[in-house]
Amino acid sequence: MSYKIGILGGMGPMATAKLYEMIINHTDAACDQDHIEMVILNNCSIPDRTAAILNNGDDPVDKINQGIKTLEQLKCEYFVIPCNTAHYFKNRFIMNNIKMIDMIEEALRFIKDNYVNPKVCVLCTNGTKESHVYETDTLLKIGYPSVLNQAKVMEVIYQTKAGFHKLDLLNEIIEKEKDNFDIFLFACTELSIYYDNYHQNEDILDAMDILSKKVVIKSGKKLK
Repeated sequence: MSYKIGILGGMGPMATAKLYEMIINHTDAACDQDHIEMVILNNCSIPDRTAAILNNGDDPVDKINQGIKTLEQLKCEYFVIPCNTAHYFKNRFIMNNIKMIDMIEEALRFIKDNYVNPKVCVLCTNGTKESHVYETDTLLKIGYPSVLNQAKVMEVIYQTKAGFHKLDLLNEIIEKEKDNFDIFLFACTELSIYYDNYHQNEDILDAMDILSKKVVIKSGKKLK
């Protein structure tokens, strides 16, 4: 048996579950058999990506490549990683018979296709910010919160990983930054957990939600 999609998850586990939920919700399906057959690896032992980038922490690439190899052995055609920061390491990923759907590329493409010269506030980890992975397209105006508010973004992310609910703090950050930007992009998959509270607001986007729609299309299914 082969699969269209493999999810290399565990970065973090709740974000992995949220991606699967998003894919289900975006698939036009009337019964079980209409959904996408996929593999989910919850490889939560993969070292912290931000610590690796900024603090000389353990390198996550070997364990990421182990996960990719497992998905290849399970005959997945495509794989996705529900962690924005992990995409910094993608040039070191070993992909022989599997293709990656790149969340960052999809998010940037979506913004270019649907907005006219917006000032984008990227809400992300310090690792994603300092690695500049969202700054590859010079035609987009990419920015970040103030130093104080970036520290609060990190608090939301890591407190969410620890099981705490930080929606009020996330709202506070957006409120304080809204006069400086046209749109906000949730570019950490822990923030994606809160996206249900914002999805009707056209000025707030979520990279993992954009990715989930692309997964449906690549799988040959119809978007709901």
